[in-house]
Amino acid sequence: MTETTVHCDGRLAITVEPREMRMSHWLYAPRAVDLQQQKVLLDLSESLWDLLGTADETANGIELVLRKYPGDRASVRLSVELESGELKLGGQLVAPSQLLSALDSALE
Repeated sequence: MTETTVHCDGRLAITVEPREMRMSHWLYAPRAVDLQQQKVLLDLSESLWDLLGTADETANGIELVLRKYPGDRASVRLSVELESGELKLGGQLVAPSQLLSALDSALE
């Protein structure tokens, strides 16, 4: 069952569709949409990246705390900025087309 939460003063929707990877191991890969612009900012729904939670929420952005399944490595924080639509990992701008490789590199 799809779960959606709304953040950033109602402007950002984060949707996860839980997938059971193995018995009692669930993955919550996120998809983030700017509701004001109807623009997908981030779509990890088909990936092995799990949304652990959010942090540092403001009216203009949020940090997503992510961990790659099976969760045997540290988590990473990905910033989503609404006005610019930018994604930042460790303060560095990441192009949406390069997001998965940047996330994987952050684990090394």
